[in-house]
Amino acid sequence: MGTEPFVGRAAARGEVARLLGDAAAGAGGLLLVAGPAGIGKTRLCEEATGGGPAPVRWGRCVDDPGAPPLWPWRRVLAGLDVPEPDHAGDLAAARFRFAAAATDALVAAAEPDGLVLVLEDLHWADETSLRLLRHLAGELHRSRLAVLATYRDTEPGRLDAALPDLLSRPGAHGVTLPPLSEAEVREFLAHHGSGLDARHALRRSGGNPLYLRAIARSGDGVPLGHLVRTTVAALPAQARELLEIAAVLGEEVDSAVLAEVSGVDDVARALDPAVRAAVLVPVGPGLRRFAHAVVRDAIYAGLEPSVRESLHGRAARALEDRARRDPALAGVVAGHWLRSAADTSALSRAADWARRAAAEATRSLAFAEAARFLGFAHDALRRAGEVTRLPGLLIELATAEYRAGRFRQAYEHAREAARGRADLAAAAALVVRDIAAPDLVPGLAELATAALGVVHEPALRSRLLAQSASLAAEAGSTAEATRLAADALALAESSGDPEALVDAVRARFKVWPIELPLPERLRLATLAIDLAARTGQPLLALWGHKWRLDAAFEVGTMTAVDVELAAISELARATRLPLVRWHELRLRASVLAYRGSFAEARQLDELATEVATADLAEDGTTAGLSFAFRQQLAVVTGDPGEVPDAADEVLEQTPALAIAVVSGPVVALARGQRAEAAARYESVRPKVDTAFLAQNPATAFQLLLLADEFGDREIAALVADHLATLPPMVSGGAGVFCSDTFVAWRARAAALLGRDEDARRWFAEAITIDTRTGARPYVVLNRLALAGLTGDEPLARDALAEARRLRMPGAVRRASELLDRLRAADPLTAREREIAGLLAAALSNRAIAERLVLSERTVESHVRSILNKLDLANRTQIAEWARTAGVG
Repeated sequence: MGTEPFVGRAAARGEVARLLGDAAAGAGGLLLVAGPAGIGKTRLCEEATGGGPAPVRWGRCVDDPGAPPLWPWRRVLAGLDVPEPDHAGDLAAARFRFAAAATDALVAAAEPDGLVLVLEDLHWADETSLRLLRHLAGELHRSRLAVLATYRDTEPGRLDAALPDLLSRPGAHGVTLPPLSEAEVREFLAHHGSGLDARHALRRSGGNPLYLRAIARSGDGVPLGHLVRTTVAALPAQARELLEIAAVLGEEVDSAVLAEVSGVDDVARALDPAVRAAVLVPVGPGLRRFAHAVVRDAIYAGLEPSVRESLHGRAARALEDRARRDPALAGVVAGHWLRSAADTSALSRAADWARRAAAEATRSLAFAEAARFLGFAHDALRRAGEVTRLPGLLIELATAEYRAGRFRQAYEHAREAARGRADLAAAAALVVRDIAAPDLVPGLAELATAALGVVHEPALRSRLLAQSASLAAEAGSTAEATRLAADALALAESSGDPEALVDAVRARFKVWPIELPLPERLRLATLAIDLAARTGQPLLALWGHKWRLDAAFEVGTMTAVDVELAAISELARATRLPLVRWHELRLRASVLAYRGSFAEARQLDELATEVATADLAEDGTTAGLSFAFRQQLAVVTGDPGEVPDAADEVLEQTPALAIAVVSGPVVALARGQRAEAAARYESVRPKVDTAFLAQNPATAFQLLLLADEFGDREIAALVADHLATLPPMVSGGAGVFCSDTFVAWRARAAALLGRDEDARRWFAEAITIDTRTGARPYVVLNRLALAGLTGDEPLARDALAEARRLRMPGAVRRASELLDRLRAADPLTAREREIAGLLAAALSNRAIAERLVLSERTVESHVRSILNKLDLANRTQIAEWARTAGVG
């Protein structure tokens, strides 16, 4: 803690005390402390955490473009059991595993006595450090770990984009330190024995403690920069020179490094005058720190440009040997070379060290920082005129940008690298893959096509074909995508190259896997799981299990569905990867909805949305799939409230593929906006042809709903013809929303086309299938449809009862309306229908009375009522009516 009294900050101290108290009770959290330079953020943390029962670990971000990634975390994690990043297999997955391992280690270290982390100057944090903090913040509320993070809210930077996410985590909140009040300034001055007028001092300092301290010491309103320069000028010459070098090296001063750069042996002793003058403060053996970043900035800004450049050059030369031993310093060396004299030699060395720094950042799974260092290298080589080295460097830069999720920049740099360099065509074409970015698809396809024109090596050509197939599928060119995917798979299997096999298998399943024979799909799914184990790619294992689950749904083997779902759940638990967890939640929600457990399905859909928002924001498909789930839930349950509020906005942002085009009128219909649905449907009808239907199986189902609603026999006939070309399938679409059996859709089309006999047969078959697989909502809908065709009142009553149990308001309404119509067409009571059936069986009144335990007179009364209601003349006509109506 500081030696001078701590003035004010009661509210902020209360916030910190609350954070520490909650953490001690097992409900940790994050407090973000904001304010301008010198406002007292560090002092607040020192005062609030000093002397407490929980140990405190400090980490500091630095204002140095060459600082290695995760710099503030290095001291925080020192001594904890955090494994080195795993570079085998999927690097994005490895990055998440490292963040999870670091989080686990910190949470474990907080048991049982608690732990406090203080992260200073977060506005200078690198992207990877912020990513780790976001991950940790999501786990704090279940731990004894308290995190205090300070930042300047006056400096824009990477933190701006991260703040909303950080503050949305459980147990996270922020506090901004205001200027000191006049009363607090008066107390501050009194402690310093200053006779300055408090109001005058407040006006001159703005209530900033750092400036107020300078005013109190100078006795007047001398600017801080001038006071620093005056203080430094009064120091011995050797101390002044060392402070200039230290300002070039950074905010924290390592005596050993300063000795190498300066050539002074006993640096610590030479800096003692600066410590006594409060320019530096000791922070450990051989370590000194500028009293404030503003002090270091003032010294650095006071250097002549030529002196500054010379000192950066000296620092770079002195640090090169250290950086060869410790690659984490490569970026620091590169930064010094970049800020030294801009001659060709210095620029070339800057580029080389920046590339080393990028390699080290990639080793630390810090892809954004790798891209930043490679950007430095590219700029240095361009300025040095070394143009022949630029294309290869651009491929490295594009790869780092792709890994960091900067897809547009990655594509632009890959395209630039490929210009006039046939030897780089394949590398450029394979940089950006498997993304949801429709605007990039045409350009990426051009790169792949150009590369295929010059590449003949089988494995590499297979990967280019797989890339082309995936892009063709994204563009809706199903036939071309199918052909390219088949060619890619054949080449990959003949080459035996694992990487080519991975790409080819994924491409083949992306493009109409339903066309492949079931045994072949299962073979490829098993191959994917095997390749995942061999290549360390958990996402490939996810796809393999997902494909096997889809195959099990297709044939209605629900035990296999449950086995594969359990395997995916275990994969999510073991890897803790957000994407695997998201898919697991999506699949489980889909299966629960298929079985009629709508409330649980909604909860899992909401959890999946939370995972996507927190950890998959760069993937544009996640919001669309959740929207599709809720849309289908609205259709199946008949509840307009299930349609997301932002449905129209989502549809506007969705690529104009067939399924998205058809969703417009379906959404309006689900909302109960029939006129709007009709208008949208009319705009869709002209687009419907064989190719339109072939884009996605769900397109046909959605169209059939609309055709049924609007009595459109022409579209129904097109859909019926299309369905007749597809192999039988019990269900499909798991992961979005499990569909009803294909037989049910054929029945709907047949009913609309007036082919009642086919429709009745297929609806009965669909009910049998759905009953066997446990698809209770579809049993309801198909019973309802069959009852509407046959006038079967008991079947309609069964559908109504089950719809009520499952809370399907749409089916409840339609079943009630159907029963009302049936009763209007048949005015007989249940007892009268029963007696009419017995008359059809040729029983006498006496026999009927004995059968039903009624008096014969009562039976005669029922017969007279039947004759009157049906306007019939005799018992024979009643028997004929009953046989025709299927009563009995």
